[in-house]
Amino acid sequence: MNNSKVRELVLRETGKTGVGVFVSREYRRGESVLTFEGPHLRPFEITDFTHTIQVGEDLFLGASGGVDDYVNHSCNPNCVLRGTPQGLELVAFRDIARGEELTFDYSTCLLVEPPLSTCLCGAPTCRGRVEAYFDLGRSLRRRYERLNAVPEFVRRYGVAHHPKPL
Repeated sequence: MNNSKVRELVLRETGKTGVGVFVSREYRRGESVLTFEGPHLRPFEITDFTHTIQVGEDLFLGASGGVDDYVNHSCNPNCVLRGTPQGLELVAFRDIARGEELTFDYSTCLLVEPPLSTCLCGAPTCRGRVEAYFDLGRSLRRRYERLNAVPEFVRRYGVAHHPKPL
């Protein structure tokens, strides 16, 4: 990860969710905030899914040991995940104020509900749990699709396993 980017991101206690990533400057809508790094792992290689992100039907991005491991979930996120030629990027989908915590909706890249699915985000729109993408309501899925926040592997899976229009 770019060292100047790391200086703009601060790890801090959040109270309810442990440690989170906070920004030390403002970010504008559409701006790349960070790139996730880490080894690509198959499910059988993972003993703790805490710091993993699903990046394929049977593939996860493991912990990098960096700040990207601490981006928390929110049911009302300020960022989305996007696959780019450089890797998996966290992109601001609205302006983010200095001092704000970075979050994305983990459900956008989950094909199955995680084992520890209780949500602690505290957002006014909190769903109470982190669900698999296809368990989200139709209007929320459409919103995420309009934001280009649904990874290609999730869209392909939906076409193959959910033949009716979403």
